[in-house]
Amino acid sequence: MAPYQSLLNMRTLAPFGVSSLYVIQTLCSVSTLPLGTFVTNCHERNFWLSIKSSFLGQRVRFDIEDGSGIHFLSRQRAAECGYTILFDHHGNLVLRASYLACYVDNKADSEFRLQVWFVSRQAGGSVRAYPLHLHCILPLPWSHRDIICEENYMEVSVKPQIPAPHNHSRKWIDAPPMSSEEKKRLKQEGWVIFYRPGDVQQQRWTVREVLSLGYVIGITDFHVLLRCPYFSPQSHRFMDKEVLVEAVSAVLLLQRQELPTVVDVSVACTINNALVDREHLVWSSPLVLHPLVHGVFQHSSVRLGVGSEALSGCSVRDRGYQVTANNGVLQARIPFGADGTLARAVELDGRLFKVISLDLFLMREWRDDLWPLTQQRTFRLLHSPYLPHTPEVINDTVCSENVFSITVGVFPWEMSFKTLYIGGEPVSWPEAKNQALHISQIHHKNGSYSYQLRVPFSYSSISQKRIRGGYRRLSLAFILTLSLTPSAKEFNYSATVVCDVKEAADSAPWLEGRCRESGVQVLLHYGSRERPWELYVGGRRLDWELVELGGFELELEEDYLSVELPLFAPGMTYENITLQSLVAKVEGSVVELDTVQVQHSLTQRCSFPVRDLLVCLPEGRMVVVVDTSRTLPPTTPNSTTLMDPSCGPSQTDSTRALFNFSLNSCGTTQAMEGDYLVYENQVVYTPDLQPTKEPIIHRHSPYRLTIQCRFPANHTDLASFWHPVNSSLSLPLSLKEGHRSKRRLPPRSFRKGLRPTRSLYGWKD
Repeated sequence: MAPYQSLLNMRTLAPFGVSSLYVIQTLCSVSTLPLGTFVTNCHERNFWLSIKSSFLGQRVRFDIEDGSGIHFLSRQRAAECGYTILFDHHGNLVLRASYLACYVDNKADSEFRLQVWFVSRQAGGSVRAYPLHLHCILPLPWSHRDIICEENYMEVSVKPQIPAPHNHSRKWIDAPPMSSEEKKRLKQEGWVIFYRPGDVQQQRWTVREVLSLGYVIGITDFHVLLRCPYFSPQSHRFMDKEVLVEAVSAVLLLQRQELPTVVDVSVACTINNALVDREHLVWSSPLVLHPLVHGVFQHSSVRLGVGSEALSGCSVRDRGYQVTANNGVLQARIPFGADGTLARAVELDGRLFKVISLDLFLMREWRDDLWPLTQQRTFRLLHSPYLPHTPEVINDTVCSENVFSITVGVFPWEMSFKTLYIGGEPVSWPEAKNQALHISQIHHKNGSYSYQLRVPFSYSSISQKRIRGGYRRLSLAFILTLSLTPSAKEFNYSATVVCDVKEAADSAPWLEGRCRESGVQVLLHYGSRERPWELYVGGRRLDWELVELGGFELELEEDYLSVELPLFAPGMTYENITLQSLVAKVEGSVVELDTVQVQHSLTQRCSFPVRDLLVCLPEGRMVVVVDTSRTLPPTTPNSTTLMDPSCGPSQTDSTRALFNFSLNSCGTTQAMEGDYLVYENQVVYTPDLQPTKEPIIHRHSPYRLTIQCRFPANHTDLASFWHPVNSSLSLPLSLKEGHRSKRRLPPRSFRKGLRPTRSLYGWKD
């Protein structure tokens, strides 16, 4: 360990992959391996090391140790030497190394050892090094030619062959192991010939020259190999079956047992990314890679894997993967959402997209006239392009079960549940539990998930409407709000599902809400139960005092009672008041007198345009919109204030200003006038006139508008609307003309078909 620490202290460590790590006069502590953080596998032709993303420091790197010392893997050196370092689609750091890579302790091409140092710089500046000894025994026998198509390099390893003796059944047999002298002679006297399609003259290079170009010519006991990064000097690219291929066509000339030997070390790899076909990731390759095939091509088999896991044929079918060979194209099709894929959420310009990824391993075998068996192994981290994220709403509702059942998804793992709105109201989970509302998360194998929502028909925020044929239409309008990690950006997904149910013979009274031009209409459908009930609007029992106070319009029909509340009537509350619109909310409920139980409840929201406005809210606030363009000359809206000059408008446009303030602030005064509490303020503009010796013509006139809120002293919980005093403001919406009953009727309840009595409650005959 001491030599490694000394080397760390003596030199600056250059960057690779994630970012650079510099160690200057800092001792590197050698640490024990945390359990479960490092995962190693012996793949078919590779060491495979994975480090959990949660363990990674600010800056990390890998060093390789062998008998000659410690070697730092730069990006270029890693590709030349057979190492791949990347993040998988789970964010874990992965190191893959060929069994024939540089610095590997190779025993007869069947047993391999590799000493790796994982170096991590922590947030506090300390540097920790973790030693990992990788040991693999060849899992599968070598073929006559093995090709590796990695993310950053291509590698081909072949078994040199010599002519067979005359009495042998084959023309060629595997050459015996190379002696040390033969390996040395190859590096000194060997030649490499590169050729490209269309080249008239072939290029001949010494092995030394080839090594200087970034190629690696390796000699083991039984193999000769060539390895190079992509875009190497002698590589060429071409399109085959609309698929991009990179190839290096080369032969190696060497002496074996005093005989000249020619070894084909050509290599070719498909380098295209995945495409999207409907709901599938599709990766394609030419079935025949012509630079690698001599004579008759015989396709043998294909195997798939995900990450370091090789899949059996049954696993491939169970996951829905498909491998086809049609029209000269080998194609792998992976369904979105299949086990092994991962959906990742990405935000761009306020919009949400998803990226589907898969860590693909594909091994294919073929035979031709020159090679009895070729195996090509391809590793590709496939990514889809950015796809709009549009969750699907699946309606599994069975109307006879009296409950809405909806599934919404699929959502990437980075998104977390935030809020659920039903009928515009945020769901209170204690209340939802009391009303038997349930929401559950469904986890999928690829890490994504969906939400299942079950809402009983009796839930208070479900709207109902009578339709023809004796049916009621129940509508569930919901908004699902989710938050994206780590940005905390929120996204809303909304839908409405309906169910038409036949009126029961013994149906309870129920409410329906509608938006009208001048207000909000509440319809009370009597149902068929012969039980007395009362109607509540805005938390108050509906009686003639409330009707007259609010200017409600009543209409009594054979099977329903209509109550229309004009805008700004008692019983309304207001949301989202802006210069453009306001949202009025009315809550209603039907209570059975005998049991004092709510038979049905309703929350109705309606949006109304705004021009001039003054709203007195029950929580002790005043909201006013004033039009300052009616003065001559017009007053600039953003120059106006309340009596307290520090209270300016919260919103303005070219002609109007909106003020939203508490009744105990901004210079508001309070007085009693009879049975009313009166709160008063003023919207003012006073030009700033500086004294001068000469007269000045001003183009701005003073502006003053008195605004009042009047609350009944015994009903301060009511919201109200008033014309501003001494102003030219007018109601934006006129009240609907129609019959309004103000009679004082005898104290008796009403029945179907009769006029309502004083208390406005009744039962069905």
